[in-house]
Formats: sequence, structure tokens, C-alpha cells
Amino acid sequence: MLQNLIQKKYFPWVLFIFAFGLFALNNGEVSIYFLDEAKNSECAREMLEQGDLLKPTFNYNLRSDKPPLHYFFMMVSYLLFGVNEWSARFFSAVFGALTLFITFHYTRKFLNARAAYYSCLILLSSIHLNIQFHLAVPDPYLIFFLSWSFFLFYSAVTTGKRRDIILMYVSTGLAVLAKGPVGVVLPGLIFLLYLMVTRQFTWTRIKKLKPFTGAAIVLFIALPWFILNGIETNWVWTKDFFLRHNLTRFTSPMEGHGGIFLLTFLYVFTGMLPFVVFIIPAIKPVWKLKKDTCLFYFLLVAFTLLVFFSLSQTKLPNYTVPAYPFLAIVIAWYLTDTSVTKKKIQHWIKVFFFLTLLLPVGGYFALRSDPALISAAPNAWWLSFVPAGGLIALVLQARKKTDQSIRMLGYTFITASILFFLILYPAVDNHNPVAMSLHMLENKEVAYYKKFNPAYSFYLKKKIPELKEDEIAAFFEENPRGVLISVQKHIETINLPEECEIIFSGKDLFERPVTILISGKPYGDFF
Repeated sequence: MLQNLIQKKYFPWVLFIFAFGLFALNNGEVSIYFLDEAKNSECAREMLEQGDLLKPTFNYNLRSDKPPLHYFFMMVSYLLFGVNEWSARFFSAVFGALTLFITFHYTRKFLNARAAYYSCLILLSSIHLNIQFHLAVPDPYLIFFLSWSFFLFYSAVTTGKRRDIILMYVSTGLAVLAKGPVGVVLPGLIFLLYLMVTRQFTWTRIKKLKPFTGAAIVLFIALPWFILNGIETNWVWTKDFFLRHNLTRFTSPMEGHGGIFLLTFLYVFTGMLPFVVFIIPAIKPVWKLKKDTCLFYFLLVAFTLLVFFSLSQTKLPNYTVPAYPFLAIVIAWYLTDTSVTKKKIQHWIKVFFFLTLLLPVGGYFALRSDPALISAAPNAWWLSFVPAGGLIALVLQARKKTDQSIRMLGYTFITASILFFLILYPAVDNHNPVAMSLHMLENKEVAYYKKFNPAYSFYLKKKIPELKEDEIAAFFEENPRGVLISVQKHIETINLPEECEIIFSGKDLFERPVTILISGKPYGDFF
């Protein structure tokens, strides 16, 4: 029955709808809170409010962290659904679902429908991938356009279709608008490596790929906004984006996100559970295949992405996600290849089962390690059914029901993702200090000292002015019922006016700062 279903022409759309539902699950019920989410969501809101497509701002100050593509989509979503959590995350879920759609389409085209189905099952079972496509950040857009460009390149090389060549450059240009130079550097590097390794780096082959036409298309898509933005901001945005957020980010750790070379591979190992255990046995046979196979190309894509981001001095888990679709295809081929013995698969399912035992325990102690989340820790035991699913998979494999065993692994982790976003994530979100303290800021004049959680800007929908130490007393004299936002380590270094009182203190979730709210009125007179 499954084999007949995945052969149907409409099945990719069924997959798209399911993936969108999974990636959009509960998106409107949990706060915009994480720093990048809050800054991106607020930046898009301010651009829409000001009717300015050229100058990204956060708290009405120039923000040079990211190019504009995700801002544009979020602005459209705000116009459709209003400014809220659902709108900010809507197109992240859409592009996540599109990533699954093209992964299935091209895997079925290059390999077969069964491998395509298992590739998507592997992706949908990754809780980390689910998290990425739930967030209002530029990564979902980059993941889709990079993946599409990589698929289109192989299709263009093998078929020579003009449509594939043109779309390859279109997707590359949009990847640049999504994240910057990395959108063209990575495809260019991978395309070059593949042609060299497979001995196709000839003028005849290069000419067929129309590089000059491609360069024109990429520049036509990406360059106008960068030029107009440069003119609008007197090139301040341009210098800061390219030098600090690209060159400096690659050559030195930023914002404390450094680490050893192997950290990138550790991110993949944890992010692609449960099926990552099969990548080790899958690599060797793929590497031995002829170099003109799509599997070799997909492995090359994944390996190049991982090495590139391992060399980057700034390391973040989301950097590795563009490699997931291609690792998933390699793993899916291994699991569905008839030459692979069931005994080998059973061995790795045992490894997986013992790893699943750590999930609820690890989740419980991870939550308990944050003082702000101790009361939410018991919710981690909802994940206890994961080892149960692993045990059922092991039993099915012992009964030589390999396909059912593999699907059980995937369905178990998809269910884990559903429970995560319906139960565990909301339980954690209930403890975020912004949501807990917003009611204290209603109809109040608000300012900040040195640092504040950016989610306040998104929810207050107004500029929060910065005060220097010698301006705090004057602020409270003018606004006795006003509120000053800061963090504990900065407040401890200054002398507050005598009449001031701390009315709220809460540790930022998964971050070191402790958010502090200060009023100029005694607490009893504040409300």
C-alpha cells in the first residue's frame, strides 16, 4: 500500500501539507522569545511600519546582521495575518515544507520513490530540523534555496536542460538575498569540487552551464537591493554586514559561539537523531560507488558543507542544517538498498535503542540545570515513550520486518516532535521573563540601560530608548511610573536613585543574563 501511495503524482503535495502542519504546529501559542527570533520579527515589523524596504532596523536603529529576504516574506505575512507569533513564523514553515517537497521530488527522480520516502521520513524525524523550521529566522529560506540549487545543479549536469540551469542561478541569487555571500560561495565551491573530482572540469562542460548568464542572473536578483541599501545607509550597513557579520564571523568566534573543529560534526550527530547512527556504515559503500552517481554528489555536498562550517571560527547548530537533506538521502539509500544485510541494520538499531534511553533523562537534567526551568523539568518524561518506540523497532527487526522497524523509528521521533511543540516547549515558554513581565509595562514609559531582551521590542511595538547612568534619575523624575529594563550584571555596577525599586527579576531562558525591571515608584504604588 505504501509503495503504491508514494508512486502517486500527488504524493509530494500530501507530504508538503503534512510537513507544513508539523512545522507550523503551535506556532501561534508560544512566545517570540529567542534573541534572533525576536530581532528578526521586530525588524520586519519596523520595516513594514515605516514602509521602508531598504533599511532594516531593530529598535529603530540600523540592523546589519542579515539581508532582507526573510524580512520581505515576514512583512507579507504580517499584512495577511497581522503582527503576531504565527505570522512571524508562517513562511519558515512554508519553506521547510518546500524543502521536504523538493527532497522527495529529486530523490525520486535520481533514485527511486522508496528512497525518496525514507529521505523525508529521516528529515521529519529530526527534532532539530523541526525546531529550525519553527523559528522566525533566515535559515529556513537559506536551507531551501541552497538545497534547490544543489539539486538543480546535478539535474543540469546530467540532463543539460536549460530550465534547470536557469533555475539553479535563480535559487542561488535568492540564497544570497537570504543570508549573504555564503549563498553563492557554497554552491560555487561545491559545483567546482564536483566537476574537478569527476573530471568534468572542461571548457565544454562549463560552457554548457552558462556561467556568464548565471552570474548575470545572480547579480540581477541580489545586487540591486545591496546597492540601493548602500546608498540609503551611506554604506554603513554594507561595511558592517560584509566585514563584521561575514568575514569576522568566519575568522574569529562571535558572541561566544566558538568551539573545536569537531563541534560541527557533533551538532550533526545530535541534530539528525535517530537515523544519524546509519550514516557511518552508509559512507563507505557510497564512497566506493562510481563518481558519476548522484549519491557520491550528495555525500560531497554534505561533507563540503560540514568542513566549511567546521573551519568557521563561529559555530552554531543551525549552520549544519543545509547538509541534512543530502545526508538523509545517503542514509535512505543505505536503508533501502537490497545489498545491505538485515543483520547490519539490526546492529545499528541496537545502538540507536541505547541512545534513546538517554533522551528523557538528558532532557530532564538539561531543564533542571537552568534554575528558571526546574519546575518544567518533569515534562521531559513525556519523551519516555521514545525508548519504547526504539524497543518496538528492535523487536520488529528481530522478526525480520526491516521496513516496519525503520518506519517505527521515524514515526516515534515525529511523535516526539509533536509532543515537544505541544507540551514541552510551551511548558518552558511559560517561564520566559518577557512573557512573565509584559503586563508590568502596559501604558508605561519604558527605557533600558545597556542591554535588554529584544522580545520586549516586538511585543511593545515601540522604540525603547537607551539611558546612560547619569540619565536614570532624570527619567524617573519625569516618569515616576516609568520602567527601566536592564540585566543584573549591569545594574550591580551602578548606584540607582534611592526611590527606585526592582519590581521583577527573571533569568533569561538558556542564556546567562538575568532580566531586571526597575520602577521609580514603590511596588505598592506601581499598579
